[in-house]
Amino acid sequence: MSAPPARPAGHDDRETGQATVLIVGFVLLTLLVTSVVAGITAVYIEHKKLLGIADSAALAAADTFDLAGADAGDGAGTAPVPVLRSDRVGGAVRAYLDGLGPDARVSGLTIGAGTGTADGRTAQVELYGVARPPLISILLPDGIPVTAFAHARAELRQ
Repeated sequence: MSAPPARPAGHDDRETGQATVLIVGFVLLTLLVTSVVAGITAVYIEHKKLLGIADSAALAAADTFDLAGADAGDGAGTAPVPVLRSDRVGGAVRAYLDGLGPDARVSGLTIGAGTGTADGRTAQVELYGVARPPLISILLPDGIPVTAFAHARAELRQ
């Protein structure tokens, strides 16, 4: 057997293995940052999905208008004006949400109290959902609540 290689002058045995601790620390830090970024991305995607559902539901609800102020037949009447009712807006939103497939739904999807119409011309939709980010769901078992608001106006163009 040969003798171990000679150590350079000034080498200290206490520094052996310090790079391993540094590498393990950087790996743990990288995993932490990756899990936080994945969680934020999952919440962002769920919010955008909920916003898309709210936009589509508001558009469907805006199509439930009745016509008011139609011409009385004398030629001097006013142009018809679309009028929305809150109960029909809410019904249209519920019907739209019931028609969604399981892949398009958001977890914990509920309709908010702000759904309806305040001015009789604009359909307002308020939806709530829950985002369940991966890797972080152990720390947040109830998920992260997300909210989306959408408006669609009923108009007639001539």
